[in-house]
Amino acid sequence: MSSPLAKPQIIAHIQKSLNYTVFDSKWIPRSARFVCLGNFARGTGVMQIYELQHGEAVLVKEVEKPKAIKCGTFGATSLQQRHIATGDFEGNLNIWNLETPDVSVYTVRAHREIVNSIDGVGGLGVGDGAPEIVTGSRDGTVKVWDSRQKDSPVANMEPGEGEAKRDCWTVAFGHAYNDQDRCVCAGYDNGDIKLFDLRNMAVRWETNIKNGVRGGLYMSCDQEDSTCHVTRRTLDVM
Repeated sequence: MSSPLAKPQIIAHIQKSLNYTVFDSKWIPRSARFVCLGNFARGTGVMQIYELQHGEAVLVKEVEKPKAIKCGTFGATSLQQRHIATGDFEGNLNIWNLETPDVSVYTVRAHREIVNSIDGVGGLGVGDGAPEIVTGSRDGTVKVWDSRQKDSPVANMEPGEGEAKRDCWTVAFGHAYNDQDRCVCAGYDNGDIKLFDLRNMAVRWETNIKNGVRGGLYMSCDQEDSTCHVTRRTLDVM
């Protein structure tokens, strides 16, 4: 009989060796499939779709892309379409139909440098309001995109004149409980965490976790309120 104080166990169900670096992986909504995103050693990007069959991960489709892919989200798509939005090392935001992933259904040069993180809201029945995508980049900016609006973001959060540009490592949507309110939380390489109110285009809250974020900052926002849950992982180099 398990004790309520016992530590949870995570057991590997399937393991598979790959010939490329994986930067992100996502379950395809309401399916037994998942997609892996990354890059080959030669610098090109790769998108692989796997399906669970009889306890094995079976490769269904593989597509090579010109640029390495850093991150992806299904957060802004409908359950009918299940399109994935990705950010790559050249600062591009692309949306792909996984049934025909050779050509993107939407593309924009979102940032001047690598897109480190991406999140979506308004799709999959999560959060109210229009489907939107947020991207965070090494260029120090956080941008919100609507795929119905070509070439320009609906919101752009960047340092003011004279302020240092910090590498944005992670972004997350939240506070999307009606059609008007929506927030974006962003984490930076120097330990800054900022909560942007998109309705008022203002910083609602900010803090700094002092020692910085040396290995990674992982964050999720509650879709029902403004609560942000932040997990920091430190990485020590010997």
